[in-house]
Amino acid sequence: MKRRIFKILNLALFFIYNRIMLLFLRLDREKVLFLSESHFNLDGNLKAVFDSLDSKYEKNVYVKHDRRQRDKLSRKLRMWRDLTDSKYIILDDFFSLTSAMKLRKGQELVQLWHGCGAFKKFGFSRMNTGDNIQNINKGYRKYTKVAVTSETVRPCFAEAFDVPEKCVKAVGSPRTDMFFDRNETAEARERVYKAFPDLRDKKVVLVAPTYRGRKVEDAHYDFEQLGLDFLAGCLGNKYHIITKWHPALYSNMMRGICESPVLSGHDEKNAKITDVSAYGDINDLLTVADVLVTDFSSVIFDYFLLDKPVVYFIYDRENYQENRGLYFDFKDYLYGEVAFDRKSLAAAIKAEKTCKSSRHAFKEKFMKSCDGRSTERVIEWVFGGDNE
Repeated sequence: MKRRIFKILNLALFFIYNRIMLLFLRLDREKVLFLSESHFNLDGNLKAVFDSLDSKYEKNVYVKHDRRQRDKLSRKLRMWRDLTDSKYIILDDFFSLTSAMKLRKGQELVQLWHGCGAFKKFGFSRMNTGDNIQNINKGYRKYTKVAVTSETVRPCFAEAFDVPEKCVKAVGSPRTDMFFDRNETAEARERVYKAFPDLRDKKVVLVAPTYRGRKVEDAHYDFEQLGLDFLAGCLGNKYHIITKWHPALYSNMMRGICESPVLSGHDEKNAKITDVSAYGDINDLLTVADVLVTDFSSVIFDYFLLDKPVVYFIYDRENYQENRGLYFDFKDYLYGEVAFDRKSLAAAIKAEKTCKSSRHAFKEKFMKSCDGRSTERVIEWVFGGDNE
């Protein structure tokens, strides 16, 4: 209740600030604000655009890993001002203050959604699912541009954000450009090996499922179903398991709101288990993974570009589909093995099947606009060719 009151008060105060300052602050046409409340540092789509955008722009960054984290007053006021007078506001996820801001004439509120493709339903799409979510962020409707990774998913995002489909364009995902550059992928691998030297010369299994729960504040996961200790014993010491929990789930684990996986001491005969959730961009981790274990997470789309084995561990498939809902038939998302329990999961990881026959259809449906030039197209589209 205390957090809800604080949230409402914060929105109300920003609403008042925004309306008053509109009278005094002119729109700065070369000012860009990059916003995220789900990252430790600027990364993903935001970083790709930030790094490539012409230096003539004033680039401001507001990033924190948990939206429940309180800001100092000076930082909050600076961000409020930037929201009010920046010509370009670039997001990669939900940002609550957009519901209280008045979008100015000529101002661009751009959504570079953190997930490629269109997997589990979100936004206004969840109003007609089993979860029956009704309190949807009205700020979604203010988006002037939304970048997606294929023509097929444009209607999905238009529905999710309740915006005209003409505002949604298949220009690709800037964060995926690195996978088309050998030097960048090699540098990414070295960054990971530097952070986690034990991964060298091991078969790396990246476990990265999405969270369970109606809202991110309720994020949890049934770690008992996954059985990390069991997996470590089955795979043996030539493997190294790394876990990258969803940011919402990881935040709740850190706050003690939900359980963390209980692990026994490491046995030298078993695979080592390392949690890498605090590491930045998951795409770096994908470059060192030999096998990805996930479920209904959009990480399957990024990982597809690396042409490596994936295993879908879906112990609760029927319940998840009924309550959360998917945009397409689950079979459309498959280009790897499916496991429903620990034993079949361990077997599928060892098998390392790439399911080549399913990959062309997957690419055409979900990732056709990702070709290594997404950042270039996004900048051209958003900044109107003014990045010379």
